[in-house]
Amino acid sequence: MAPPAPRSGLGFQISRIARLVLPLGALALLSTVFLFSENIDPQRAVEMSDIDIEDLTREPRVGTARIATVTSDDTAMTITANSVRSATDPSERAPVLLTLDAPQGRLEFPAGRVANFRGDDGQIDEAADSMLLRGNVVLETSDGYIARMPELRAALARTHVEGLGGIEAEGPAGELTADRLELSRAPTAESGYLLAFKGNVRLIYVPDN
Repeated sequence: MAPPAPRSGLGFQISRIARLVLPLGALALLSTVFLFSENIDPQRAVEMSDIDIEDLTREPRVGTARIATVTSDDTAMTITANSVRSATDPSERAPVLLTLDAPQGRLEFPAGRVANFRGDDGQIDEAADSMLLRGNVVLETSDGYIARMPELRAALARTHVEGLGGIEAEGPAGELTADRLELSRAPTAESGYLLAFKGNVRLIYVPDN
């Protein structure tokens, strides 16, 4: 029988940490939790989450969670949520699936540009190596684009964000609608990121007054 395939660095870390902190007995002894990728920059690491011990007596949950990582293409990613709970049995050796309440994400590019996104709820899926946001999802960039959509999927190991289900946006050029959008790291560091609207794209140009 062939040996099992190695886990990705981030997926392995999420799995290992989740199995350490999510069981109720362990959670009752902890007051903070870290989730880091294997190449995290300690100077950019963010804070831990507080744990509501009373809630933990009812279900495995981490309150006010804050997760930090650095992608393989050197974009700093921060994920926060009002609470995080395991959608799978943490005692089982299976891919971890975390459910997020009111998640928010932030991408900080080496060139200094920033993209923020938020949703009503979401998931971190170890098997897919991604985060999914649903509900009233909003993506905002430091260059003045604001896009609204039903779903947004963000990769965890690399810089790639995809908006799905129909996009309504506004920006420096005017008002936009599209089937979907993609945000990725630009080929040159000076550009920061590349934001592309795809599918049936419509632009209503609003000239400067």
